[in-house]
Amino acid sequence: MNLQILVSAAICVSGLLLSAMTQAADERAYKLDYTLELLPESQQAEVTIAIDKGRLLHSIEFDNLPDRYSRIQANGKLTMTEERVRWEPPAEDAKLSMKVKIPHERDPGEYDSMINWDWAIFRGDDLFPAVKTVFEDGAYAVAQLTVILPQDWSSIETGWPRKKGNQFRIDNPDRKFDRPTGWMIAGKLGTRRDTIGTTSIAISAPKGGSLKRMDLLTFFNFVWPELERAFHNTPEKLLVVGMGDPMWRGGLSASNSFFLHADRPIVSENGTSPLLHELTHMVTGISGVKTSQFNDDWIAEGLAEFYSFELIYRAGGMTQERRNHIVKKLGVWGKNVKSLRKSDSSGKITARAVVLIDKLDKEIRSASNDAFNIDHAVRELMMKRKVSLEDLDRSVEALIGAKSKVLKSALLQ
Repeated sequence: MNLQILVSAAICVSGLLLSAMTQAADERAYKLDYTLELLPESQQAEVTIAIDKGRLLHSIEFDNLPDRYSRIQANGKLTMTEERVRWEPPAEDAKLSMKVKIPHERDPGEYDSMINWDWAIFRGDDLFPAVKTVFEDGAYAVAQLTVILPQDWSSIETGWPRKKGNQFRIDNPDRKFDRPTGWMIAGKLGTRRDTIGTTSIAISAPKGGSLKRMDLLTFFNFVWPELERAFHNTPEKLLVVGMGDPMWRGGLSASNSFFLHADRPIVSENGTSPLLHELTHMVTGISGVKTSQFNDDWIAEGLAEFYSFELIYRAGGMTQERRNHIVKKLGVWGKNVKSLRKSDSSGKITARAVVLIDKLDKEIRSASNDAFNIDHAVRELMMKRKVSLEDLDRSVEALIGAKSKVLKSALLQ
């Protein structure tokens, strides 16, 4: 009987402790509500940031961009200079709002952000400012985005999970202050959806545009198993946004989405895939470290271009002869490159980086008796994300038990 009483008491105490811990956690949580209203008539968006427990945040700062931001207003204490905006929220029901210009020319006549009477394409990164925050210890956000559309617009698509209607759950593990980043498209849209593996995929473009949605979706179904085998970590949701002119004639990736110009082929005549290039960037999240002494952008760009044909080859979409021919042609194109580490990687530098990565893959396979390949090194780099040559060298050494000979190339000095 005494034992039963002790057990009951222990259970009761455990329950009380769990309840107290849950309550304490709830007290450290604050609601972070973003509202985005699209305004085609002024080519702007009205952005609102609302926080229920402003007392948990001492201050929020972001760059003042007068050519983009206007009518910045807030309760609490708002201080603005030409360079910075500083907001000290009130204890309860804090709110900041501003107008943001949407159109942006990436190249003359080519836009990476656009709004007209029928649709809008943009990145959340460009509308919701990157902020520097000072928190109470342990404070964390429960964030969502609500989008208000013009009356005759049918839908909004983002790379974030949809809660209901035009409301999305924003949960960004890379940030303490969750921010609705990534590509978004709104308006009179045509969208194709599918679930491949564990990823919900949406391919969306304005109605009447030339993006071949079903071609893209079919290609994803074909190559996705190899992508999962290579990287293991695939996103919960993927949004592909497409449109023709006047949008920028290329591809641009974000953490949960990417843009592809409608005229870009799924697979180019040289055998590489612009679609897989951007998808590799998005899934791996790898970027190169840049300093005054060196630039390791070649790692991210070289890997993206390598997998842009390698995954097709592994899926059975090309012969080994064709695959090797692609590497050979890239080698010819980049033959005059003397260093991979001097500038941002593009064109010939990326081509030369692919040849080096292909050699590195062969070295890893040979030294490990095919126990490992380049995928294993990439998965290690994915955990670090911002990577240097030294990080790559360490990852390879851990696989083969020795320093890589390929990574001693004069191209990397």
